[in-house]
Amino acid sequence: MDRSGGRRLGRLGSCEPHVTYSGYQHDLDYLEEFKNDGDENVRLIEPLLAFRLSRAYRASKRLRGFLRIESAGRTLDAQQALYDGWIAKRPGFNLAANPARIIGTRGGKTFRGSWHMSQGDAPDGIGYVYAVDLTRLPHSLSWDDAHDDLRASGLHTTVAGEPWHHQATTIRGPLPGPFPDGTTTEDEMTPEMEERFDGLATWVFNGTTMILKRLDELEQQLATTKGDDE
Repeated sequence: MDRSGGRRLGRLGSCEPHVTYSGYQHDLDYLEEFKNDGDENVRLIEPLLAFRLSRAYRASKRLRGFLRIESAGRTLDAQQALYDGWIAKRPGFNLAANPARIIGTRGGKTFRGSWHMSQGDAPDGIGYVYAVDLTRLPHSLSWDDAHDDLRASGLHTTVAGEPWHHQATTIRGPLPGPFPDGTTTEDEMTPEMEERFDGLATWVFNGTTMILKRLDELEQQLATTKGDDE
């Protein structure tokens, strides 16, 4: 239970993805202040992401001063238009996900298209979006500094090579971080940790392979030397 008497937001995206919290609309209003161009649809942001992103802005003066929301939510129709424009190679259209693409299934809910696309799981029937793209103002802060503040509030990069793309939950469930009920989860590996672990595992494997190869070469050399002595 959260402090307002509602369901804990940690269940969001499992069996009842429409669960919100008492300050949800207030946080959406607050996030309106940080839109980059003014046309970013922050009203579609899912509750856990809205809670953590507004928390990050409130906690960090440098985020409030230098970080803006570049891309938030889009409806299924908007995603379809982007995809159709990219397929038709129209000027000004970039790579866009097929809205019918299946991202995965969790708790009986199938996520489709893009994490930026509304998933039809909100009370309004349009649905929530589960990712935001952020942008830095010119000559401001580094991504490393921004990530430090964002991760402190449970926002994580989930797409390799896209330091601007952030989520609070993935197909596997909520990522480590705070919840509106005052609890915090830190017992899971974040995408960044998994990427570093994969890199470390590759380094260990390659290093072990080289060592074993070198040991084999030395063994052969010793065998050859022993044969010459005899």
